[in-house]
Amino acid sequence: MNKSNWMVMSLFGLFLCACGKDPRLEKGEAIVLANCKVCHAQGINGAPILGNEKMWAPRLKQGHEVLVSHALSGYGLMPARGGKPHLSDEDIANAVLYMMSTVETN
Repeated sequence: MNKSNWMVMSLFGLFLCACGKDPRLEKGEAIVLANCKVCHAQGINGAPILGNEKMWAPRLKQGHEVLVSHALSGYGLMPARGGKPHLSDEDIANAVLYMMSTVETN
Protein backbone atom coordinates (compact mmCIF):
# COMPACT_ATOMS: atom_id res chain seq x y z
CA MET A 1 0.00 0.00 0.00
CA ASN A 2 1.52 3.34 -1.00
CA LYS A 3 1.80 6.43 1.19
CA SER A 4 -1.12 8.26 -0.40
CA ASN A 5 -3.39 5.28 0.30
CA TRP A 6 -2.18 5.24 3.91
CA MET A 7 -2.91 8.96 4.18
CA VAL A 8 -6.45 8.52 2.86
CA MET A 9 -7.06 5.55 5.18
CA SER A 10 -5.70 7.49 8.15
CA LEU A 11 -7.84 10.55 7.45
CA PHE A 12 -10.89 8.36 6.96
CA GLY A 13 -10.11 6.63 10.25
CA LEU A 14 -9.80 9.95 12.04
CA PHE A 15 -13.16 11.01 10.64
CA LEU A 16 -14.76 7.76 11.77
CA CYS A 17 -13.18 8.00 15.21
CA ALA A 18 -14.50 11.56 15.55
CA CYS A 19 -17.98 10.19 14.84
CA GLY A 20 -17.43 7.47 17.44
CA LYS A 21 -17.64 4.65 14.90
CA ASP A 22 -14.72 2.97 13.25
CA PRO A 23 -15.62 -0.27 11.48
CA ARG A 24 -11.92 -1.10 11.16
CA LEU A 25 -11.81 -1.84 14.90
CA GLU A 26 -14.62 -4.38 14.66
CA LYS A 27 -12.96 -6.05 11.67
CA GLY A 28 -9.60 -5.92 13.42
CA GLU A 29 -10.99 -7.52 16.56
CA ALA A 30 -12.39 -10.43 14.55
CA ILE A 31 -9.03 -10.93 12.83
CA VAL A 32 -7.13 -10.79 16.13
CA LEU A 33 -9.47 -13.25 17.82
CA ALA A 34 -9.22 -15.69 14.91
CA ASN A 35 -5.52 -15.34 14.09
CA CYS A 36 -3.41 -13.35 16.54
CA LYS A 37 -4.78 -14.07 19.99
CA VAL A 38 -2.77 -17.24 20.52
CA CYS A 39 0.46 -15.28 20.86
CA HIS A 40 -0.83 -11.82 21.81
CA ALA A 41 -3.03 -13.05 24.67
CA GLN A 42 -0.16 -14.83 26.42
CA GLY A 43 2.96 -13.02 25.25
CA ILE A 44 4.36 -16.05 23.44
CA ASN A 45 7.85 -15.37 22.07
CA GLY A 46 7.70 -11.82 23.40
CA ALA A 47 4.50 -10.80 21.60
CA PRO A 48 3.04 -7.75 23.34
CA ILE A 49 -0.02 -8.82 25.32
CA LEU A 50 -3.30 -7.20 24.33
CA GLY A 51 -4.11 -4.32 26.66
CA ASN A 52 -0.72 -4.38 28.43
CA GLU A 53 0.27 -0.72 28.53
CA LYS A 54 3.85 -1.42 29.61
CA MET A 55 4.46 -3.75 26.67
CA TRP A 56 2.65 -1.57 24.13
CA ALA A 57 3.89 1.91 25.15
CA PRO A 58 7.16 1.82 23.18
CA ARG A 59 5.37 0.28 20.22
CA LEU A 60 2.60 2.86 20.19
CA LYS A 61 5.24 5.59 19.91
CA GLN A 62 6.35 4.03 16.61
CA GLY A 63 2.92 4.61 15.10
CA HIS A 64 0.43 2.55 13.15
CA GLU A 65 2.31 2.57 9.85
CA VAL A 66 5.54 1.21 11.36
CA LEU A 67 3.70 -1.48 13.33
CA VAL A 68 1.78 -2.54 10.23
CA SER A 69 5.05 -2.74 8.31
CA HIS A 70 6.51 -4.96 11.04
CA ALA A 71 3.44 -7.20 10.98
CA LEU A 72 3.49 -7.48 7.20
CA SER A 73 7.21 -8.26 6.95
CA GLY A 74 7.73 -10.06 10.23
CA TYR A 75 9.59 -8.73 13.24
CA GLY A 76 11.66 -10.46 15.86
CA LEU A 77 10.21 -13.95 16.30
CA MET A 78 6.91 -13.06 14.61
CA PRO A 79 6.76 -14.33 11.04
CA ALA A 80 5.42 -12.19 8.21
CA ARG A 81 1.66 -11.69 8.55
CA GLY A 82 1.84 -13.55 11.85
CA GLY A 83 2.30 -16.75 9.86
CA LYS A 84 -1.12 -16.29 8.25
CA PRO A 85 -0.41 -15.66 4.54
CA HIS A 86 -4.15 -15.53 3.73
CA LEU A 87 -4.52 -12.21 5.61
CA SER A 88 -4.64 -9.16 3.34
CA ASP A 89 -2.73 -5.93 3.97
CA GLU A 90 -6.02 -4.39 5.08
CA ASP A 91 -6.64 -7.28 7.48
CA ILE A 92 -3.22 -6.74 9.03
CA ALA A 93 -3.73 -2.97 9.28
CA ASN A 94 -7.11 -3.47 10.97
CA ALA A 95 -5.70 -6.05 13.39
CA VAL A 96 -2.85 -3.72 14.37
CA LEU A 97 -5.28 -0.83 14.82
CA TYR A 98 -7.45 -2.98 17.08
CA MET A 99 -4.47 -4.16 19.15
CA MET A 100 -3.32 -0.57 19.55
CA SER A 101 -6.83 0.41 20.68
CA THR A 102 -6.77 -2.12 23.55
CA VAL A 103 -4.21 -0.03 25.41
CA GLU A 104 -5.43 2.83 27.55
CA THR A 105 -3.07 5.74 27.16
CA ASN A 106 -2.92 8.66 29.56
